[in-house]
Amino acid sequence: MLSRAISLQEPEKGRQSCYYDKHAQDVKLSEITSTSENATVIRKLRTNDLKEKQLIIKDDDRFELNDYISINQDDDLGWLGYFIGKSETLQKLTLCCWPDEKERVDAAAFAEGIYRNQSIQRLEFYSSAAFQNVISCRTNGNLTDLSLCCNIGGEDARSLALALGGMSLKLFHLEHNSLDSDSFDTIIKALISQKQLERLHVMFNAIARRGCEALSDLLVRWRPQNLRELVLGHNHINDEGLRRLIPGITECCNLRWLGLTGNEFVTSAGLRSLFEEAVIRNLNGLSLGHILNITEGLDHLVWGLPNFQALQYLELEDVDIDDTELQTLSTGIATYFSSDLRELDLSDNPLITADGLRSLSTLLQSESCCLEVLRLHNMDITDEKASALADALVGNTSLEKLVINEPTSSGWSAFSRLLCNTSTISNTHCSNHTLTQIHCHGYGEEVPRSVERYLEMNKYQEHVATTKILMHHPVFNMETFFQWKLKFLPVLLAWFHEAMSVLILEELTDGEGYRLPFGYLVGELLSECDTSKLESLDHVSQACDVLLTRKLSSVYQFVRAMPLLVVDGYCSQDLTRGSRKRKRILQQSGKMSNGRKRSCSF
Repeated sequence: MLSRAISLQEPEKGRQSCYYDKHAQDVKLSEITSTSENATVIRKLRTNDLKEKQLIIKDDDRFELNDYISINQDDDLGWLGYFIGKSETLQKLTLCCWPDEKERVDAAAFAEGIYRNQSIQRLEFYSSAAFQNVISCRTNGNLTDLSLCCNIGGEDARSLALALGGMSLKLFHLEHNSLDSDSFDTIIKALISQKQLERLHVMFNAIARRGCEALSDLLVRWRPQNLRELVLGHNHINDEGLRRLIPGITECCNLRWLGLTGNEFVTSAGLRSLFEEAVIRNLNGLSLGHILNITEGLDHLVWGLPNFQALQYLELEDVDIDDTELQTLSTGIATYFSSDLRELDLSDNPLITADGLRSLSTLLQSESCCLEVLRLHNMDITDEKASALADALVGNTSLEKLVINEPTSSGWSAFSRLLCNTSTISNTHCSNHTLTQIHCHGYGEEVPRSVERYLEMNKYQEHVATTKILMHHPVFNMETFFQWKLKFLPVLLAWFHEAMSVLILEELTDGEGYRLPFGYLVGELLSECDTSKLESLDHVSQACDVLLTRKLSSVYQFVRAMPLLVVDGYCSQDLTRGSRKRKRILQQSGKMSNGRKRSCSF
């Protein structure tokens, strides 16, 4: 490692740090950068004004990312490193490339600047050269997250193991590193010093059975008290590897998230071994995408559901689940932990038809359902499927986000009816007022405005039902409420009073300065008013006048429909008052008569 460390004392390698300190106030950013965009980012870096406090270093501009620098021969990397080193607010640095030291004499100064920085907490490598040069230098004591998404050879693994001894990480992420067994063993053994580690990710590294053994041995010896998240996706783990891993997982007493996505060699036998362990009782998240043998594996999952006592996230992407198995799963979740599950991912399962989506009603319409996010992307949402999914969501009061492929216009109509069924006042009131997001995965198309406005309105739960009713029912059919007789009038008046408060809210804004979506309601009401007579009033006042007219009209319709009941009610009240008055007179007369009798007796 030391032989490869960067020497900062040789003059031919570039300027010394004192040079940059001396000229920092006078340097012109346009002269040390190749583009105005790079100059703008360095200016933000110098003034501690980077967006989200992160910086990305790359060698192309194919992607438009916030606060990134695309370096080339005309960029002075010494100055870039200097400003990185001086930054007090930079928290995340991503290195996607590294300059060729044979061609760039300022590469050493660039590395020195990164070494001198004391604010970086998250460091990401997508370049092997960047990793080799930076990891060989001492890192600041504030580093908590280290992500390596590049090839790591044997010597690199040993350098990393030595560097880990001086770190106190909370996240360690390995991905696409092409690690051999010996390199993986070297790195894993060094993790025993990371007592504060909370999240360990090893992905796309084909660690297989031997890697599982090494990791399990580490966990058994380590017995991590802080490890919350273990992600081992796409590592060619089979049943035997999973069984060898289980003793280590069992030692993670505070583990809350287990990711096994993409280990396609795991079968039902391996899953059953996992589901029998007590450690799964405390899991909040479980990822099993791309691995289940649905014929038996799903049965074992449902069989193991009672053991999950805190599961909030379940991922079953691309597991070839069909309608029958989905119905079994939906019933199992509704029975055992619907009050806990917050997110369910069933994406990329083309065998699910409209009947399968309709069976989700068992879960979604359960009184204890707390599901907030449902993912169904990479599935062809036909008109029939859209209608079935909308039907399954009728009566649901928990789901806030739905991720699907873009439906047709007819499919969007089904979701529009779900969000606001305008057939009757009662159906409008019972529409879905909880769903606030529908994301069309993979298409980038916008949600139709007819649906989007209802999603926006649902973000304001308190008055959304009232708003939808006022928008779509200018005339109330009072016959529906005749069965309540005169008891309904106070309810009607109170409802219109609440509706008036909705219009007053239109004058307010949310915390970000956007107008509340009740402007939709004001627009609907203004379409009914005679603007020639109300030109002097503002829009809200005009809408209030329209609403008052509706109120009087509704009361008039109700009273006109049952005049005798109203008259009888008034007369009965009159008679009651008269009866009470006569009773009081008789009582007073009785008292006076009794008084005279006592006087005569004396």
